[in-house]
Amino acid sequence: MKAATIVVGIDGSDCGQKALEAAADLVDEGGIVHLVTAYDEPSIRAINMAYSSVPVEFRSNIDLLAKPRNTLMVAEAFLADRKIEHKGHFVDDNPASAILDVADEVDADLVVVGSRGLGRGTRFIRGSVSTKVANHAKTSFLIVQD
Repeated sequence: MKAATIVVGIDGSDCGQKALEAAADLVDEGGIVHLVTAYDEPSIRAINMAYSSVPVEFRSNIDLLAKPRNTLMVAEAFLADRKIEHKGHFVDDNPASAILDVADEVDADLVVVGSRGLGRGTRFIRGSVSTKVANHAKTSFLIVQD
């Protein structure tokens, strides 16, 4: 099955990488892959804790969103190396909502996410991105197992 417009959720994990690779394999020639990296804006408390541990002269160098931003850049480079058209989406929202919203925006043919295989307790308390996408996607979806 090939698709013209694919949305893939990435988070820098191994299962996110597998989802990215699956999307790259499934996109039609001339199709597009939309990369979605979600983040929660750091709270004032988290910002203060991060800054308090750094000497004053270096505080302007702190970027609390560097990790998710880097995840997106690495995924974009992966697709660029394969000459696959892509667009990155850096979204301030929970991952499942971000992925579903982008899928709606771009009228995706397929949504691809990874599954980390959370334990029952963690899945119950936090829920899983793949489960939320599966339950709410308006289009076909693929869950890539880790």
